[in-house]
This record gives sequence, structure tokens and C-alpha cells, in this order.
Amino acid sequence: MKRKAMMCLTIAACTLLTGCSGLSQKQDTAYVQTVSSILGSDISGNNRYTGVVESSKTQKISKDSSKKISEIRVKEGDMVKKGDVLFTYDKTTLQMSVDTASLEVEAISNKISSYQAQIKQLQKDKKSAPKSEQLSYSLQIQEAQLNLSEEQYNLKAKQKELDNAKDGLNHVNVTAEVDGLVQSVQSDDSASDNGAFITILETTVQQIKGTVSEMEVASLTEGEPVTVYSRLNDNKTWGGKISKISTEGTVDNSDQEYSGEDDSSASGASKYSFYVTLSSSDGLMMGQHVYIEPGERPNNGALWLYADYIVKDGDKAYVWAADKKNNLYKQEITLGRHNEENNTYEIVSGLKLEDYIAYPSDSLQEGQKATLSDGTDSDEPETGSGEIPDDAEQAPIEEAPADAAPAEGGNA
Repeated sequence: MKRKAMMCLTIAACTLLTGCSGLSQKQDTAYVQTVSSILGSDISGNNRYTGVVESSKTQKISKDSSKKISEIRVKEGDMVKKGDVLFTYDKTTLQMSVDTASLEVEAISNKISSYQAQIKQLQKDKKSAPKSEQLSYSLQIQEAQLNLSEEQYNLKAKQKELDNAKDGLNHVNVTAEVDGLVQSVQSDDSASDNGAFITILETTVQQIKGTVSEMEVASLTEGEPVTVYSRLNDNKTWGGKISKISTEGTVDNSDQEYSGEDDSSASGASKYSFYVTLSSSDGLMMGQHVYIEPGERPNNGALWLYADYIVKDGDKAYVWAADKKNNLYKQEITLGRHNEENNTYEIVSGLKLEDYIAYPSDSLQEGQKATLSDGTDSDEPETGSGEIPDDAEQAPIEEAPADAAPAEGGNA
């Protein structure tokens, strides 16, 4: 409804400005506006929500309390890259652990060999012993076998301890797993296995945190595609999907800005957070504020123009555009898809947001003078300087074919 209302107002204003009423302008003057002003700031007509770029990953590194730290190489506030050394364990103590475990493994292995030999000898002696001593030998063999099983278990446990000690010796350097900012570094004495010794906040853009009113949160769904817009350049966009919608806690209204369809109705409503996972984050910075709009922007930011501004001439289509000399001409355009709901066409080529165009009418002619208008007054046309800026990037004037059919205004 918002788009249709905007379109009707725009068309009504342009009809008055182009002289269809014949009351407030000269017959030989055509009023033009930039494509961006005709479409408005919300080119796609969807609701928009505010958002901020943030990280979705934090690396928390714990300290092994059984090891001694020899050096901490980072401090709070440092920027680190993946693979950078954060701190190192003392190699001397780790070597001592390896040596001790190795000796214990050797001692247990010797015990096992001894028990195996003892069992073998007892079994041999039992065969030649009298019947009265058979029971005694059997009990001795059972006891030796029990001791053997116990030492074999001890050997496995101690061998694992030795392997861990060797692994620790080979990995005395603890490194960062992400590029990020060192948020905190605990003292060696206060850190433990249960808490984070060093915390790193990843600075690579991972997600967008958006804000939505409780009146519209039900219209969003997880997995829904969205388009993220730069607040400074509406043509700069990023694609993504809603990964999470949080309705458990509300957002502080004083810190957020709502940009939906009905600000007045939402001003007193609670607001919730939702999160967008990006397909690409090139050009975005941590903490940057953006707009989030549901749906995929067609053709990575293609221009969609109201059909009423498009004139079809056989297999070709054009708009009435103005050149740097303020003269009208037929600018040929290439059409793409048609949005029946909004009655708009995708402009594949031939037109840009900064180009100046007029609303078509039968009275327009090539070479006719064009005057810049803001189209804000529906009673009398308000004009600016009447001059199209010299630095306006207009497409070159194209001569209409001699046998071209008469223009059909607004019949696309």
C-alpha cells in the first residue's frame, strides 16, 4: 500500500507538472525529476529495520593449570591475527614431565616383564610338583596374573600421560584461532581451567544485529533472505539470511532507531533483536550502522521503474530524458522482469538513479525544453533553478528513427 500510494502521488504531481491541466505552465516546458527522487529513498518499497555490524564469534583460551607459563605476549586491546602466539608454556618444566613419565613407563614395563617371567616359571614348576602342592602353585599363579593385569593397566595410563607430555612439549606456543581484538587477559595466578585466560573478539564481520518492533516481529522468519543497505549509499548492498530472532529480551528504545512502515504506532512498542548471517562482508566494518530489508534485492541492486514512466514503441522501450542542455530526448532502455504487484519493470540498461526523466504525455517532443522540479506542490509546480545541474550524468542524446511511431505515453 505504501508503494502504491507513493506512485499515485508521484504520477498525479507529474501530470500537473507536464501541463495536462493546462492551467499553470507553458505548453513548451516539460518538468523532469531524477529517477531516485521519483522512486523515493526506499526503492524496493519494503519495510526497513536498523542494524549494526558485529562479531558472532569469541575465542576463549583457557590455561592448563598443570603447566607453568613462561611468557604472555599480548595485552588487553591488542589486535591479533590467526596464528599469532598469545602465550608460551615453560619448556623446562614440560621436559621434566616428559622425562619423569618416561622413567615411570620404563619401570612399569620392567614389572610387567618380571610378572610374566614369574608366571611362566610357576606354571613350569607346577607341572613337576607333587599333587599336594598343586593348589599352592595355582594360588601363586593367580596372584601373579592379577598383579600383571594391574601393571598393564598402569602402563596404558602412564603411556597416555607420556604422550600428552610430549604433545605439550611440541606445542609450547598457544596461538589465536581468529583475527580479532584481545578483550581481556587474566593474570597468571587468577586464571584457571574453568575460566578464560585470554578472550579474543573476532573482528572479521560475521553478522548483523537488527532491531524490529513487536508489532512486526511476527512478519520475520528464520532463514528468510534479506538485503543489507549502507546508510550512506543505497546502491551498496549485501545479501544474507535471518539466522535468529530473539523475543526473550527487549531492546532499549533510547539506543535504537525504528525504520518500519508505521513509526507512530511502533514508538511505544517493545523492540526485539534479530540476527543476519552474511554471504559476504566485503566493505563492512565492525560497529557500522546499516539498514536491513526483507527479501533479495533483484539482480544485486537492479533499478526498478514504474511502468507509467516507460513508453513502448514496438519491440523497443524508452523514457523521456533530459540532457545537459535541458532538452528532452528519447532514451532507449532495456527491460527485464515485470513486477505485476507494484507494476514496475527491471531496467537492465539505459537508465541510472541520477538521470532526469519526465512523465510521458502526447505533448512531449524531442528537443523540448526541460525544467527541473521537485514536484512537491500539487496545486502549482514548484521548480528549483529550472536548470539541470551541469554535472548531471545524462546519457548521450540519441536521434529518434525517422520512421519511429508516435509516442504512447504511459502504456507500458
